[in-house]
Amino acid sequence: MDFDLRTPIVRLDRTRIAILREKIEDPNITTRRLSEILREKYGISLSHARIAEIIKEMKDSEVFRETVIPNENYFIFSFMEMSFNNENFAEHWRKTYEYLVESPNVMLFFTTDGRYRWKLIMAFRSFQEVSKWVHRFLKEHGMVVQDLNMLIIYRILKFKFDEKLLEDLLKASETL
Repeated sequence: MDFDLRTPIVRLDRTRIAILREKIEDPNITTRRLSEILREKYGISLSHARIAEIIKEMKDSEVFRETVIPNENYFIFSFMEMSFNNENFAEHWRKTYEYLVESPNVMLFFTTDGRYRWKLIMAFRSFQEVSKWVHRFLKEHGMVVQDLNMLIIYRILKFKFDEKLLEDLLKASETL
């Protein structure tokens, strides 16, 4: 059974990596300012109009997604992981998967290596909302779930994707 429903990864060249890195550093950067930074920092000379085209291409190819993330102090975050009832999994997994993907409370839905379990990072406005969501989920999809573990995240210590993670990609693109 194939669970990898992601879009294919687009190969990034030096210019796109540099743009992505600068957009992560400052998501609101203007294309004019980005043109200056690309020239000064990376030796890449592009018009702001061409940069706007590249950014649109990158969005369309899902190289990055623009999303607004409210301040974490407005929400209650939780981590949930579940294992499956194998008797019902084959028949009901798709409906459960789609429910989780479509749920507005699910921010991040993933698997890890090791024992196959679905894991989620979720956001709620109140503890009551957490309880109601879990109750509804188990009522509608409990036949798929063998075990459900949910933890409330009480303090967010860092909530940022750091542009420094792209340094290796940028260095590798310079050697091509």
